[in-house]
Amino acid sequence: MRRPLPCRLALATLALVLSCPTMAAIYRCDVNGQAVFADSPCGDNAETVDVEPLRTGGRLDTGTQVEFYRPPRREVNTTSPTGCPAGYIQSSELRRMRVRRRVREGLSADQVRYILGDPDRRDGQWWVYEHQGEEIGRYRIRQGCLARWR
Repeated sequence: MRRPLPCRLALATLALVLSCPTMAAIYRCDVNGQAVFADSPCGDNAETVDVEPLRTGGRLDTGTQVEFYRPPRREVNTTSPTGCPAGYIQSSELRRMRVRRRVREGLSADQVRYILGDPDRRDGQWWVYEHQGEEIGRYRIRQGCLARWR
């Protein structure tokens, strides 16, 4: 809804008046040996005082050298805590894999055991899982990591 023209003009005038910087004269007088400042001439010896307007914004430390804190660099450990290519897996992802009974190459033996449970038997490097006497999966664990499955 549009406002009527007089209301819009009044609002525009008010905004203009409030946004303009105000200039007021400051006078300095000597009264009984003391300096007195006023907004109107306070005597025959009144002098106008020039005051620079206050500037806001910008850098306050202009011209100074600022040093920012930088923490010391740490060496990044590129080896995974498990020693396997899959490395660390968040617990929520491991739970998701456990529910789906899905594994992927590079998981540690502990991660495979968490997802699938203990193997029913071992055949060399192969972990064998069975259900009702039938083999349902073989998982090859080499050097503590899952290398293949079928």
